[in-house]
Amino acid sequence: ADPKFKGEVALLTAHYDHLGLGWPGARVDGLGKVHPGADDNASGVAVLIEMATALAAGPPPPRTIVFVAFTGEEAGLLGSRHYVQHPSPVPVSGLFGVINMDTVGRLGGNPVSVIATESAREWPFVFSGITAVTGVQTRSIPGASESSDQKSFIDVGVPGVQIFTSATLDYHRPTDTPEKAEAEADRLLP
Repeated sequence: ADPKFKGEVALLTAHYDHLGLGWPGARVDGLGKVHPGADDNASGVAVLIEMATALAAGPPPPRTIVFVAFTGEEAGLLGSRHYVQHPSPVPVSGLFGVINMDTVGRLGGNPVSVIATESAREWPFVFSGITAVTGVQTRSIPGASESSDQKSFIDVGVPGVQIFTSATLDYHRPTDTPEKAEAEADRLLP
């Protein structure tokens, strides 16, 4: 909606692939078993869809926001690497930043982790501001940029972070099932 941001987009991303019957990266005890991937990463895609729905229902944001769900993350960031080689609707130079939601379904009492905050000087301030406004605690984690699809963007000079709730014992196991995800987002807000 703001003409000064014409030709710039912010990306909100997640990945929808997982490990199928245990490839790649499954634990040995899970080989040959279905890996539902409810937290990693159906939760990220669910948040992506909810955010798109909420933004579509309101006034247009000042900057264009593009929602992208990738595949091939588990096999080596294949989808996001393809995207940075063939970006749309703007070239890489028009990408303002990326917020990647990967494994966001089981917060518990933990703060939301924001991974790769060193990719832009502003990230820690943005997320401390979010904590101040919403009351949802965040934790900035510089480094670990290789942990998910934001890495593909950081590699081409686009600031990117991963939103991550917590590691669980179900990570990359057949036990990462839907009933363990926290579906009531309103319980996280004050």
